[in-house]
Amino acid sequence: MNKIEPINQNWLESMASTKKDFTKRLFEVFIRDEPARVIKIKEAFKSNNFKELKYLAHSLKGASATMGADRVRESCLKLEKSALKNDAVVIEANLKELEEEMEHLYQFMKKFLEE
Repeated sequence: MNKIEPINQNWLESMASTKKDFTKRLFEVFIRDEPARVIKIKEAFKSNNFKELKYLAHSLKGASATMGADRVRESCLKLEKSALKNDAVVIEANLKELEEEMEHLYQFMKKFLEE
């Protein structure tokens, strides 16, 4: 079974071969800043503020796309679509998926930073 990495390998190879220090800084900022956005997404869900949740998911989708985090980007897209439909059951499932993907991404980034 092939394990799909949290970061697009083509993107990573391209960046790491020419801009490894820059890539490490990107990862450091992401690890530092994005947990707060995930917390805000969860708070928006708890308060049924699906408009804010959609906005936050859209923002995170852009940030993750910038660094080749395709799995997180896809999770954000699902979350954004379910927020548009005001479907709390699907939002909750998508939010759980996003949290799992973010954790995988954080671990991947931390390992990369240790190299």
